[in-house]
Amino acid sequence: MQGAGPLLKPTVPAPPASELSRLLAEHAPLRPAPLCPELQVFHARSLVEVWQAAEAMAGATLPAPFWAYPWPGGSALARLVLDRPELVRGRNVIDFGAGGGVTALAAARAGGTVTANDVDPWAVAVAGLAAGTQGLQLQPLIDDLCATPQLVDDFDVVLCSDLAYERSETPRQRSVLERALRNGATVLAADAGRTYFDETGMRLLASFDMAVPHDLEGVPRRTARVYLMTG
Repeated sequence: MQGAGPLLKPTVPAPPASELSRLLAEHAPLRPAPLCPELQVFHARSLVEVWQAAEAMAGATLPAPFWAYPWPGGSALARLVLDRPELVRGRNVIDFGAGGGVTALAAARAGGTVTANDVDPWAVAVAGLAAGTQGLQLQPLIDDLCATPQLVDDFDVVLCSDLAYERSETPRQRSVLERALRNGATVLAADAGRTYFDETGMRLLASFDMAVPHDLEGVPRRTARVYLMTG
């Protein structure tokens, strides 16, 4: 997820789709998404296992493969979008920090024209593979929207989830969302207890309690909340 890892910046291109598909099939096979059984997403069996396999394939040191999991905030936002498709149907949508793409997939399923954005090219590639298995289309955008916030100006809906990990990055992420809101976009955000998330100017729409991978989260369950940004 964009902003989720402080140690390494993603710089290694994603492998060819055939190689990435083999890696995922072996280490993070498709399964129904949490809260969203109508969607199939990649689930790592072990963070260390898929990380080691990805680095062996790349022949380089990689950031943590957060793209190999459906994150709880993303799953919660995906559920809301599927239950309220009018939020995205027929609209131009960007999933900011899409990771493995669970929210982007939901928006595409609900009838939006969806761009999956992440700073990590592996994440964008994984989201695209997941979409392809389900007859869905995602437009890829590998970019740091915090550095190029003007890119959100072309979208009617901005989705984001599970981003507020780093003290230094969170204000920049918030600035992107505020810019989109000022330009008239619908901004939907989801959070599952990340350290620096600020719900000021957010209206709570839904809350979900769910099991999460312990090796990723360090806890067995999290509560994910979905908000509409209002100011």
